[in-house]
Amino acid sequence: MISVLSIPLETLAANQGNKSEHVSVDVELMREKSLTGELLAFLPEKKRLELLVDGKESRLNFTEIRSLRIAERLMQYSPKSEHLILTFHIKFRDGEMRHGLYSEMRKDATGLHLVTIEKDGGAYRLFVPRENVLRYRLGDLQGGAHSFIESVSTVEDGGDERLNFEQPVAAAEELGKWLATRSMIPFARNKPVAGEEMPGSGDPLLDASALSRRLGVPLVDLKHYPVDARMLAELPESFVREHAVFPLMIFDDHLVVAMENPADGDLARMIQFVAGKNVETCVATRHDLVKAIDRYYGASEETDALQELEGDAQHALLVGQEDIEKIGSEKPIVRLVHNVLVDAIHRNASDIHIRPGEEDVELLYREDGTLIPVRRFSKALLPAVVARIKIIGRMNIAERRLPQDGRARMETDGAIVDMRISVIPTITGESVVIRLLNAEKGLRSVKELGFDDEDQARFIDLLHKSYGMLLVTGPTGSGKSTTLYAAIQEVRKQNVNIITVEDPVEYHMAGIEQIQVNTAPGFTFARALRNILRHDPDVVMVGEIRDQETAKIAVESALTGHLVLSTLHTNDAPTAITRLIEMGVESFLVKSSVLGVLAQRLVRLNCTHCLEQEPLDKNERKFLGVPEDEVFYHGKGCEKCNNTGFKGRKAVYELLVMTPAMREIIRVDIPVDEIRDKGLKEGMVPLTQNALALARAKLISLAEVYRVRLE
Repeated sequence: MISVLSIPLETLAANQGNKSEHVSVDVELMREKSLTGELLAFLPEKKRLELLVDGKESRLNFTEIRSLRIAERLMQYSPKSEHLILTFHIKFRDGEMRHGLYSEMRKDATGLHLVTIEKDGGAYRLFVPRENVLRYRLGDLQGGAHSFIESVSTVEDGGDERLNFEQPVAAAEELGKWLATRSMIPFARNKPVAGEEMPGSGDPLLDASALSRRLGVPLVDLKHYPVDARMLAELPESFVREHAVFPLMIFDDHLVVAMENPADGDLARMIQFVAGKNVETCVATRHDLVKAIDRYYGASEETDALQELEGDAQHALLVGQEDIEKIGSEKPIVRLVHNVLVDAIHRNASDIHIRPGEEDVELLYREDGTLIPVRRFSKALLPAVVARIKIIGRMNIAERRLPQDGRARMETDGAIVDMRISVIPTITGESVVIRLLNAEKGLRSVKELGFDDEDQARFIDLLHKSYGMLLVTGPTGSGKSTTLYAAIQEVRKQNVNIITVEDPVEYHMAGIEQIQVNTAPGFTFARALRNILRHDPDVVMVGEIRDQETAKIAVESALTGHLVLSTLHTNDAPTAITRLIEMGVESFLVKSSVLGVLAQRLVRLNCTHCLEQEPLDKNERKFLGVPEDEVFYHGKGCEKCNNTGFKGRKAVYELLVMTPAMREIIRVDIPVDEIRDKGLKEGMVPLTQNALALARAKLISLAEVYRVRLE
């Protein structure tokens, strides 16, 4: 293609000045209107152009123009052309976006000049004024020296907003159009040489975008891709799960497959062998691939299993319990339960609920503290599903009248997940809750707990004491165990002997002796504590102080050269002190042994993708002492947060440190308010104020502060 951009637009307009017909142009205005006319003059020094529209002359400043396009087609683009086909992405100051393909580009003080390839296959000249461009990105789909990223504007926010990357193909039709502009060459095209490193920014979507440009393959957004169920049969489920690939479409006798790294020629050849077709590859993030596999292959397998099992289960209900136990071990039900477990793990659910009703059974996941309905299935399947779960948890399959607890472990994607299983009989059938404990995601360091710098330093200082007791308080589900395990992670840096007594042991940690309480034979917290003190521990973690005996032994251990970490069920930090005294621990022992108390709650973080201003609630503002004109934000609910408005959780806390001044006031009849007032003077920040600070930073809603507030 002969370069046309070397001819300036002002020259092009001037050269046509003496002709009866001027250059025909299409002008798109910023106010979402378009004009078609003839270009009379292009005046870059005055930042305007002059048009002849419907026989009348018109002047337009560059600030009014989104783009100017020469109406005449330069040439018809051929897919076999040797010219590079590049992508452009432009974000305008009004927030509008424009994407497309181009083969030639020039930029100057006036803006961007492109030769674009449009839907009709024609090449056209396009001008975009600099004044209205917020950001742009020009990239070479096949890689090379032509690729570059640049901002062309002075951004009011300081330019911190991330530059736009290649927009992922979302629809099958768009992917087909893209492929139609390319020569359908086998998968070995444009791959890096062996051993060449792939891009790695730490952002999976940015890396996938960079890889798509580098290899000359599309980036596919699987979240919005209309999957054809017939394509699932092209590759077996076991293969797609093992290699994280996903079949998208058949195009020109090629199977188009999304994968994390299309440069993996061995995997591409394996796909070709398994599918029996030529293969064309696309890029997708691993997260999207796993989600798509779970959603579509899992749903397909579940549907097949449900159809097969419903008939068998109905029959089993007629012939007896033995048949149900048999069905619970057969392939369809094994596959069904396995898919539910894997799906919940991939969604980072903390719990799986199987809740029987009068007519059907509801499956729910707890994600970020919120129960989310997933699906319903036939009531006839419940006995077989529960039987399979009991087999996994090594429970008594025949016992259906009494509650049972079990444990199991599974590995998926290289992560080991522990499961705590609870089965309870209800009037509508056996109800199941499975707690999922992923050590890779559940274990955190102290730095990841959410302390501010000052409180983090105070908390770590307490953990480095050679003796004393540190308590973590809060209701069930407030993250106390996570905090204790984070404390253990910090303490173990000192090369000390650590022994834990737990009920149950939630996370298995190498190099630490962990003891499981068993109340049936009388192996309680108190008895375990007595024995482990003779086992030469430096640090003792007690899962929970439940009674007077355990409290006294824990306090005595703290006074005899051991660092004791434990939990206590109180609402706030000051109440923990009075609670110990009420349990029968002498006040002088409390003031001598307790190092500090951390009270905490878990708050749900706002989803950043659907953040909006929170509606006014006068009662919440009144009780929290918030001015009526102060603005707060919450998540509206979108696909990324399952329409809950929440994404992730964070601990809010108050840390009470037992300072010398605090120890002086501890006595048998001390009221909680006196401890609280003294704590505030000694630097304790109330939990409610910590939560309110997060709301003012838009991290949580004011309603969430109101939910976890302390009086």
